[in-house]
Amino acid sequence: MSGGRGRPARSEVYRRLDTQIAELWNRLGGLPNPMEAADIWKDIWTAEAHHSTAIEGNTLVISEVEKLLSEGRAVGSKLLREYMEVRGYADASDWVYREGIQPTSYDPDRIITMQDVRRVHQQVMALVWDVDPHPDATEREGPGNFREHEIQRFGGGMQPVS
Repeated sequence: MSGGRGRPARSEVYRRLDTQIAELWNRLGGLPNPMEAADIWKDIWTAEAHHSTAIEGNTLVISEVEKLLSEGRAVGSKLLREYMEVRGYADASDWVYREGIQPTSYDPDRIITMQDVRRVHQQVMALVWDVDPHPDATEREGPGNFREHEIQRFGGGMQPVS
């Protein structure tokens, strides 16, 4: 334990997590299988796509995200880039979820490879890159590739790594 101040020790976090997982299994039988609870997982997927892109500055509200993901329609008057950010993120997370349940393109006994990371990045970025590529990017910096140019400091002053 951390002595009552600050964050708890990692071992304490893991102990608490183990306790909560055991309680979840004992009381409820665990989390629902995605096939048994498709609506719950769809709601989680939609909320994740909304919140994860909002953290990065996307301004779509949850109702716009829901329409986009359920009907494929862009409602509202936001930039096309914002719709493509959400759609790309949602497509990539859907692939990750499915691979986690029933792997088709990797061996679940091995670690995640650079190829896996690049595939997810390509899925996340391809749609938005088609409509609004980064103005400072080189030809080699498209979706699934590494950044080669410097980017500006963030609003709070943090300097991104080179």
